[in-house]
Amino acid sequence: MLGPEINFTGRNQINYEGNDYLYLAGIDYHRMSTNPIIANTICQAVTKYGISPTGSRITTGNHILLNKLEQKVADFFDTDASAVYTTGYLSNLIMLQAIADDFDIFIMDEGSHSSLESAVKITGKKVIKFKFLDAQHLQEMIEQHVLPQSKVLVMTDGVFPARGDMAPLEDYVQILSKYDGKILVDDAHAMAVIGPTGKGTWEEKGVDKEMIYQTGTLSKGFGTLGGVITGSAELIEKIQNKSSAYVGSTGLALPLAAAGIRSIDYLLDNPDLITGLQQRTLKLKQRFKEIGFEMPNSTVPIFSITYHDEERNLILRDLLLKNGIYPPFINYPGSPEGGHFRFILTSDATEEEIDLLFNTVKSSL
Repeated sequence: MLGPEINFTGRNQINYEGNDYLYLAGIDYHRMSTNPIIANTICQAVTKYGISPTGSRITTGNHILLNKLEQKVADFFDTDASAVYTTGYLSNLIMLQAIADDFDIFIMDEGSHSSLESAVKITGKKVIKFKFLDAQHLQEMIEQHVLPQSKVLVMTDGVFPARGDMAPLEDYVQILSKYDGKILVDDAHAMAVIGPTGKGTWEEKGVDKEMIYQTGTLSKGFGTLGGVITGSAELIEKIQNKSSAYVGSTGLALPLAAAGIRSIDYLLDNPDLITGLQQRTLKLKQRFKEIGFEMPNSTVPIFSITYHDEERNLILRDLLLKNGIYPPFINYPGSPEGGHFRFILTSDATEEEIDLLFNTVKSSL
């Protein structure tokens, strides 16, 4: 079932059922998708380049813009290379098609994104699941199922999008130090959002990037579109040679590639958007904790307001609408049972907008 129909009328504003509302929802954390600079870049690119690269990157579609975007992504994440394609949902499939044969067993967090689940099924590899964010249970699963000399790939979201929980990568790395293994991190909700310079969960947790395979998207922190994989030149070459999903797909639309390049440049020129959002996130989470809501202790700008009570949910919904705030009640996979209100703090939300949201939620108690 599709969600309610909305129309954007500003950076943090939408029209819903004929009325305008403050929109602190969605996953465009810096509102780059409605940034006039990015929109203008797309318009110019349509005129200059057209729409489609008209072929697979391996045949006739290796357009100069796509190469520029991949170099820009690599520069942002301080890696040798990157791969960019049409959608983030493909990221884990493309990665696993390239590296699955390098590992004997997969061990995955049970709360991982459906794109990881789908990718694993296609590989046909055995997969063991460990409890949500539970490093101790991961250790137990490895001890029970991993044979000596076996190579293990642990798979997890970096940031889980329901509540903004962050995987304890530092604990996983310590466990894997005793084994021959690596971690595949779906960092879709962490890229350009988490870490001192926005490089993602591994940067935030201070772990060695060599232990990590990082997948993600340009559609969230960067506010455009397209899946991404960051890594060594050797890894990217392996993707180009072994991933049928990558080889058999037409490349990213050229105006979107241009938008991705401009968005990355914009964030590199304005690093305070990332660090400022992190600081404001911690402050707002503390305010919600003080009035009784549980919040993960992280800089992820996701705020789950959960009552587990249909009547109280309706009260909050009515209060939000009355105060001109769109009520983002969702029951997406991974959400608390019965659904929840998932608010997103954006880097350009004003203090007045933040106060309005907080005071409205507080008044529902």
